[in-house]
Amino acid sequence: MQPASDIIIALHNIMDRNSTILAPIFRSDGSANAAGDSLEYFVKDMFSPGNRAAQHGNEQAKEQAYSEYLSWTGNSSNFPDFIVKGGVGVEPKKIQSASFSNLSLNSSYPKGYITPQTQNMPAASSIREPEPWTRKEVVYAVGNLPKGQEVANKLKYLWLVYGNTFIADDVIYQSAIQDIREALSNLRGNMMADSKELGRVYGIDPLENTNLRVRGMYELKHPAIAFKDVLDDLDLSFPENSTEIYTVILKSNYEELGEVVDLNDNAHSLEKFMDAGRLTRYAVDLSDPNDTLKTVEAYIFVGYTD
Repeated sequence: MQPASDIIIALHNIMDRNSTILAPIFRSDGSANAAGDSLEYFVKDMFSPGNRAAQHGNEQAKEQAYSEYLSWTGNSSNFPDFIVKGGVGVEPKKIQSASFSNLSLNSSYPKGYITPQTQNMPAASSIREPEPWTRKEVVYAVGNLPKGQEVANKLKYLWLVYGNTFIADDVIYQSAIQDIREALSNLRGNMMADSKELGRVYGIDPLENTNLRVRGMYELKHPAIAFKDVLDDLDLSFPENSTEIYTVILKSNYEELGEVVDLNDNAHSLEKFMDAGRLTRYAVDLSDPNDTLKTVEAYIFVGYTD
């Protein structure tokens, strides 16, 4: 089926907007969201066909606009942050500096794909998909928002990256979890649970008053680090004080998208930005996330906004 939006629409809107200054979003009580929260709204806006959602500065009006192309608009408890109708799940991650520090994922391992059974997914009844689905790709939207810069609330870097370009399949992480649980299994009082916890050991002290909970805390490399070797070969340069924009997608996903949407229509065409020298598409070979002896074909779009 044709998705209600996609990563190329988002890239087109960002380039067309030519700015990554995060505007405040006002709630119904008149208060404004913090700039960090505004990153999530910015990314949702950029997935809006025709960039219509960005016209609203009020939270309630935005949510109404989002319902037209998102099947899940998100909350603070579930993964991902939002889901496009018939399309990808998107997870924005904010870094409040210009550094490429690791992304904190807390107790859930990173994901290249989601299914209705994925851990931390919202209830199926909350996802308003027009058709049944079994798997969706995940896009990580990583924005660096340094404090104290000359232009307030302006992103320094923005990455839109398909998770499957640098994140291993679930089985890799689940295998590591199982290994850890087996290592804990010989401890007295260990409980193996089908949960985020890797294990729980009861009564580790002589009086058995203390329990030990073993939990995973995951971090993911910033895409700028994960793809550093590839970027170094591209010899990139950007105007001073511009925002660097990167989009990474497997060639196969790009071709699949082109089979269901017209990549040359007004919502998708990137030609005018390429002709202006503000955006370039590179064909690259990336290391296969599941096998370092193999490579996968991908595209990296590199551009900038003022």
